[in-house]
Amino acid sequence: MEIQFAPLLSPASTTTTQPGSARDGINSFKELLDQALQGVDALQKNAEQTAADVATGNASSFHEAVIAGEKASLALLLTTQVQNKIVDAYNDIMRMQL
Repeated sequence: MEIQFAPLLSPASTTTTQPGSARDGINSFKELLDQALQGVDALQKNAEQTAADVATGNASSFHEAVIAGEKASLALLLTTQVQNKIVDAYNDIMRMQL
């Protein structure tokens, strides 16, 4: 079982209308973050549903619930690290003297 975060963070999945315009860069970055957050949310919901299935006895395997929980945990950890890096970059820019 391998966990792939590449589809969540791949810039190739964004669409741009006119290459080279500054507005497209802003939109594609926003879309990239939205897609990544939606992917993390989907993993969280899947983990909750799988855990509920285990609790009610409807799950086929306990291992699937543990794996889904770990996927959600790792995705949330990655999201938190990306957020921290973005905040650090913003703070560095704000400290620059012009």
